[in-house]
Amino acid sequence: MIITFGTQKGGTGKTTLAIAFANYIALSSERKVNVFDFDFQKSFYHKWKEDELLEIPKLYDVQIIDEENEQPFSDFEHLIEMKESEDVNVFDLAGTLDAKYSDLLIYSDFIVIPFEYSNVSAKSTLVFINFLGLLESQAERVFIRSKYDKGYKYQNQEGMDAEISKYGLLLKRPVFKRNCLQTIDTRKLTYEQKYAVKNSFLELTEYINKCLEITL
Repeated sequence: MIITFGTQKGGTGKTTLAIAFANYIALSSERKVNVFDFDFQKSFYHKWKEDELLEIPKLYDVQIIDEENEQPFSDFEHLIEMKESEDVNVFDLAGTLDAKYSDLLIYSDFIVIPFEYSNVSAKSTLVFINFLGLLESQAERVFIRSKYDKGYKYQNQEGMDAEISKYGLLLKRPVFKRNCLQTIDTRKLTYEQKYAVKNSFLELTEYINKCLEITL
């Protein structure tokens, strides 16, 4: 299967959530996890390499996508193999729209889209949704509220929730704003980190299991 973390705007915690999800699945499932870093900054990959200094076994391997390759998914057979594989293939995309990964967005099983309740995030999320529509992507779209502050009253939350829900599943449980997620590594989830994401990821994995008729 292919699970892609993508958005049109940086700063929404996309890579942090991708790391947390890869860790979560690797620690809770018997399935093999493979990670592909498609972000220009290569934050996931660099963090994974940095964590080699930790005396903790690695949970998965991370590959980077060659920036010079204008058509990294021209080998459709390989893309389909990943889609049909029992492995969990996690992709972390760049926080910008790029036609070079359109094939991945088309053939992904799930596209996880983090967002925040701000005017900029709302507009960029809708732009990304429109881009997926133009590609005629059949991937299941899952929206996850990131860096959510339960003590703050967001003025546009109700309207944004209603609009986003037209285009996919809006997870009921947000990922709350937690400082512990800023120190996440690719080898483990601390108790505090797991607590911060477990409700959202449990809801997400249940949805994946239902759609694909599998058990992660």
